[in-house]
Amino acid sequence: MIPPILNNKCPDLTLTMRALILTGLLGFATLYGCTFPGVYKLNVQQGNIVTDDMLSQLETGMTERQVIYLMGNPVARNPFSERRWNYIYTLERRDEVVKHYQITLHFDDRNLYTHYTGELPAEDFNEENQTTEVPVEERASAIPPLEN
Repeated sequence: MIPPILNNKCPDLTLTMRALILTGLLGFATLYGCTFPGVYKLNVQQGNIVTDDMLSQLETGMTERQVIYLMGNPVARNPFSERRWNYIYTLERRDEVVKHYQITLHFDDRNLYTHYTGELPAEDFNEENQTTEVPVEERASAIPPLEN
């Protein structure tokens, strides 16, 4: 005996099968579009830019306000201890972490700066070369263009 699908005696079932096949193809096309290798992904720069110059200007006994003036506000303050501030920087280029560092500033009981821990990358590391690593079209509009 021939199944009803093959001899077209069940038109409702063929319509259902066509709808399922069409839905499956549309779903596949949608998922394929999400992972298509030609899709452009932005570079993501997050955190505080910290330089050797900034760290060399830190002096033991500075107040929190002086440290903020010099270093800027930290990305993360430890909610359990006000004696530790974390300055974190990450640069991701198309889902790959290119640069990452963390500098932690420590304060004493009187909220005066004592020391820092962590290291900057070994290469020449300054604010200008941090911003030039991001493509021109993705840089903040607040950064003035370099004059030649």
